[in-house]
Amino acid sequence: MAMNIDALERTLKKAFGDKLKYEVDREAEMIQIAWDGWDHYRDAQGEDSLRITLVLESSGEYLEVVAPGVYDASECRHIGALSRLLLGVSMRTKIAQFSFDESDGEVRASAEMALMDGTCTPKQLHATIGILTAVVDAYHPHIVRVMETGEISFPDEGTVVRPTLEDSESKDGPLGRVDVDATIRDALAKARETGRKMWEGAASARDVGRHG
Repeated sequence: MAMNIDALERTLKKAFGDKLKYEVDREAEMIQIAWDGWDHYRDAQGEDSLRITLVLESSGEYLEVVAPGVYDASECRHIGALSRLLLGVSMRTKIAQFSFDESDGEVRASAEMALMDGTCTPKQLHATIGILTAVVDAYHPHIVRVMETGEISFPDEGTVVRPTLEDSESKDGPLGRVDVDATIRDALAKARETGRKMWEGAASARDVGRHG
């Protein structure tokens, strides 16, 4: 049995309580959340407000959590560096992914969840939305920096020439603001380790190709 928009709204209320501001589009099976009060993130108007959209796809068997239009890179002169930074962020976080639309310059962040059994728990929804928004907030200064200067950097790592997969040692890193349980933390750690090994393997292959 697939999840419907009414069930998704009930789960959202259980996850965040009644104070969360949102609007439901039942025809489009979509919920839009207005979220403000971020430490770093500012929209194009300078407001600390982030729009989150929950979209049921494939007749309710698939949930996409999206922060659309997080940035407008249509006038950015450092598209290559921006793309490399967004790839580096996506490889680090796994659950939260950044994407760039070259046709209009939109940068968005998203997280996806398969609902093959027709449901998700309030804890799952809270963690998914929380991780997505925390990643957007944590990386905001770095994305703005690369768009303005072409310099690639990550939290607590300084400026680098290309994205790396070294994890931040700060206890207040990208997920520091989110209460993520041990199971999710372990999954993220394993995903980052897998990404690191893939990156190192690719680097070794390139070196062999150049010097072999």
